[in-house]
Amino acid sequence: MLDSQFAAAFRRHFPDLLGQCVVVALSGGADSTGLALLCHRTREELGISLVLAHVHHGWRGAEADADAAFCQELAHKLGLPFVLERLLPPPVGVSREAWWRQERYRVLEDVRVRVHAAAVATGHTLDDQAESVLLKLLRGSGARGVAGVRRRLGTIVRPVLDFRRQQLRDFLALLGQTFREDSTNLIPDRPRTFLRWQVLPLLEERFPRAAQHLAAFGCELGEDDAFLEDEMLQRAPLLRLGAPVAVETVASLPPPLRRRWLLAVASFLPLTEPPSRKQLALFSKLLQGGWPRALDLGGRWVLARQRGQLVLHPPPLKPFSPMRVTVPGVHRLPGGFTLGLGTPVHRADFRAFLNPRVHAAELAVASLPPGFRFEGREVRAFLARLGVPVAWRAAWPVLLVDGTIVWVPGMGVLPAWAQASGVLVELEEPWERHGKLSPPRP
Repeated sequence: MLDSQFAAAFRRHFPDLLGQCVVVALSGGADSTGLALLCHRTREELGISLVLAHVHHGWRGAEADADAAFCQELAHKLGLPFVLERLLPPPVGVSREAWWRQERYRVLEDVRVRVHAAAVATGHTLDDQAESVLLKLLRGSGARGVAGVRRRLGTIVRPVLDFRRQQLRDFLALLGQTFREDSTNLIPDRPRTFLRWQVLPLLEERFPRAAQHLAAFGCELGEDDAFLEDEMLQRAPLLRLGAPVAVETVASLPPPLRRRWLLAVASFLPLTEPPSRKQLALFSKLLQGGWPRALDLGGRWVLARQRGQLVLHPPPLKPFSPMRVTVPGVHRLPGGFTLGLGTPVHRADFRAFLNPRVHAAELAVASLPPGFRFEGREVRAFLARLGVPVAWRAAWPVLLVDGTIVWVPGMGVLPAWAQASGVLVELEEPWERHGKLSPPRP
């Protein structure tokens, strides 16, 4: 049985989690199911308490519903608390996979905070690490990408990163425990599944320890990269929306730290892939002051050199037509904005309270009209001072009550509708700018 090996590895890698509560991210697949059972079987020995959490992506229809039901049944069988979280649909124009990955970790962190857990454990295995390292190498990624899956990243931990996928399946078979199989993972029609089912098995026929060597290389490279990143951060701040960095500050870094600076900036953006070697080479030319003057990082995120500064430009957002909204409710708006009416949203940058009369009114949200002035002030100029990127100002949402704009996020509420406490209205800006890239607010 793997129990003793798992407990020993957990103690070695996560001694601070002994005696703590841990959220286990449970998809229903073999890896996460194996992780859940290993945690459950060793919980008294490790002194840990557990909460199982399943994230429903709203995709794959009945198959995904069956995954959620399986996870809930497993939690009941083990006598463990269970949390089911559902994701909203991805905004139009962004990578679906990048959106799901970002949102999945976001809601798992929400669960961790709610249940007062110390960490979220995911079922990434040695095979996942080997696949990631090989995939990133073949795509020309830099050191950050090739380092693959980190054993620990913030509050995320990977307790089975030293175990093979087949070990977990054999463990489940011995226990007579079933698991769910995501049908999309069985078809070698994507880069990762192609490597999983066709390339790595062929490599291991000739080089039996290929997966172990790739995984070990990724872990060692990750440690090296973390050390060099700390060195880089002591010399140059990271670029943020609304907070440019002097070109000379980054250009003066040694080449290895310059590369890591760009990779670190890109890691906070919703990119499908980290910058390639070609993009890193173009970045070096940009710092030298010649061509190019701007670098497309992917997904229409652009890093530009302007007046001796490096500036980050997000993808432009298009104005949208009025949309009916209701109280209470959380409404996903075009471009990635989220509006909460009478219901809190995850991370609201702007909030206000409205007179309860809004319950009886017709409510709508729309983009800021061109040249609109609110209480005598020009709104777009105000948004510029607030640090809202120019690419987002034309799509800035405003709330209408019976056809009249009563709330401009960041500016305020019409006096006739303002109230010290009443119906909470909140706006969360596009998901791409959350976290360390969000500019500080006045």
